[in-house]
Amino acid sequence: MRTAAFALMAAALASAAPASRSESATIVVEASHGGAGSGLTNTTITVPVGPVYTNTAVLDTVSTLYLLSPDTVTCTPFKNADGTGNGGLPFTVGHPSLLSTNTVVVGSIVCSCE
Repeated sequence: MRTAAFALMAAALASAAPASRSESATIVVEASHGGAGSGLTNTTITVPVGPVYTNTAVLDTVSTLYLLSPDTVTCTPFKNADGTGNGGLPFTVGHPSLLSTNTVVVGSIVCSCE
């Protein structure tokens, strides 16, 4: 009897536990070299959820940021490498952050779970 009760309690707790969150976000960095959508290049990066992410090799030339996954994350671009200074609108899956028709420098990105 105790074994059955314990098994039922364990099952109930397991089903009540939140689903594990992804620890990283997949982002496409699009750069328009030539303005207004010409000379486009795309680079896919993996950004950890939580800490401030920097990558000058990729974030020095950005036009648009697209979040590919997961859909439980919101990412925000910042002007500065320390995660400060508004660098654009937050973006989610299906809702990119359109920064410029040319390119701008993004100092950092911070992604968080919704």
